[in-house]
Amino acid sequence: DLDKAVTALAGFEKYYAVTGQTYSRKVDVEVLGAIASLGTTIHKMCSDLRILANRKEIEEPFESTQIGSSAMAYKRNPMRSERCCALARHMITLFSNAANTHAVQWLERTLDDSANRRLSLSEAFLSADAALLTLLNITQGLVVYPKVIEKHIAQELPFMATENIIMAMVQAGGDR
Repeated sequence: DLDKAVTALAGFEKYYAVTGQTYSRKVDVEVLGAIASLGTTIHKMCSDLRILANRKEIEEPFESTQIGSSAMAYKRNPMRSERCCALARHMITLFSNAANTHAVQWLERTLDDSANRRLSLSEAFLSADAALLTLLNITQGLVVYPKVIEKHIAQELPFMATENIIMAMVQAGGDR
């Protein structure tokens, strides 16, 4: 009854039935699993942005006071995407921490997880926040170079056409 009353006062509809001193650390696994999944998405997006920036098809926003590479001032590194990738990798690794913590709980009575989870949970949310804010900045100021993209597509078209030719040859009885 106390759980229900406190849950209602806090504005929530559901609560975890308390079975020991603490809620099951399986909840941490689920939460950090979702954050790790977000990390994989952010890393994939920003890795692709870094590749496209290297191909000069897109560019991150470049502030008026920003400088290029410290060694090559003309070079514009995709530093925001690099930062997102670093944060995302951290988010991904925190999942294994939660999984290991849950796996070694002794009847949900041990407190050897206390200091560990205070770090991993807060780091996960802070990392996700920083990565998402940076990703928002990237996407709001992304510069796309359609002419470069067109050039790259034109260079690949002859090779892309070979698939259709090979498929037609196979249809006619040829061997791949």
